Amino acid sequence: MRSSKTLVFYPGTNKVTACNFLTRSVFDCSPEVVGLLASWDDWASTAQIARAHGWSKADLNAVVPQLLDFSALVTAGSPLAEQETRFSGQWGWGLPTALMHFCVQDSEFMTIEQAEARQIDRAGHVAQPDLLLKNAPGAIRLPDALADNDLLTLMARRRTNRIAAAPTITARQLSDCLFAGMGITGETSNCVGALPLGMTPSGGARNPYEAYVVATGVEDLEPGVYHYSAADHDLGRISANHVPKISELVGGQEWADAMPCLILLCARLDRTMWKYEDANAYRVVLIEAGHIGQNMMLAATRHGLSACPTAALSHSAIKRLLGLDRLTDAPIYALTLSTPETDPHPAGRSIN
Repeated sequence: MRSSKTLVFYPGTNKVTACNFLTRSVFDCSPEVVGLLASWDDWASTAQIARAHGWSKADLNAVVPQLLDFSALVTAGSPLAEQETRFSGQWGWGLPTALMHFCVQDSEFMTIEQAEARQIDRAGHVAQPDLLLKNAPGAIRLPDALADNDLLTLMARRRTNRIAAAPTITARQLSDCLFAGMGITGETSNCVGALPLGMTPSGGARNPYEAYVVATGVEDLEPGVYHYSAADHDLGRISANHVPKISELVGGQEWADAMPCLILLCARLDRTMWKYEDANAYRVVLIEAGHIGQNMMLAATRHGLSACPTAALSHSAIKRLLGLDRLTDAPIYALTLSTPETDPHPAGRSIN
């Protein structure tokens, strides 16, 4: 065994809080245990550690099982040891960024009812911050943005409506949404070769995103899971044991099960990491998902559809479904597509 290479520590009063960000295990321990882990930085048996660092076998036998459970200790040849090896070989943006990235995977999500109850409770004792800021009187009035402006009028129509009025959408509608977000429109080059130019800006033209479609009600398309190739503007069927309920992929949000399809945006972080060693590039990758999603939502609006975005993702389930097994493959964002319900007050409606 040895101590994990993906542990971080936060000192407190008479204790230390530890976190293994690869396993999202958080636990409290004593400063003495921190010292034990610091000294156990190479493969060794408990007997070797006892002899080298003065711990009694009884004390080690008491603490080692707990440290294994918390993934503070790693057994040679274990899946965790292999995962740490992959991390050290693939991750290039340092520990602080890794702590954030891996610790938000597979979060537990609230139901809508729980979230609303929390907001009501919080509003009772904590004032909400202003959602809009206004200028002082005398500010310069700008021209009417929506007057004779078809593009901005389209953008103003965009709404998120989670009530589907029809069980299907057309292949043309899906095609336009995919191309609006991911389509390749040209090529440029730099000192190391050709770079694709897409419908949205991308840091260094690294284009880190791939799009996948879980189709349950797209006309002329068999229900299944597909990869969208931006290079060729086509869909390739992915071998999957079954087509899951969409809610299984988006944190249990049951409204999504009535949607004809789901678009998943998954980042291949190594594309951007290859060029940019600065961890700020991780933030750039996340921003790019918003560029892509907004274009898809506007294309959907033009077709009279609602594209419902969500970042509440079941990361491990998505990666298993899509066969993404690298640490640098990351589901980031998702959108459902549907014809929205037009009744202004249907039960359970959610619009924003």
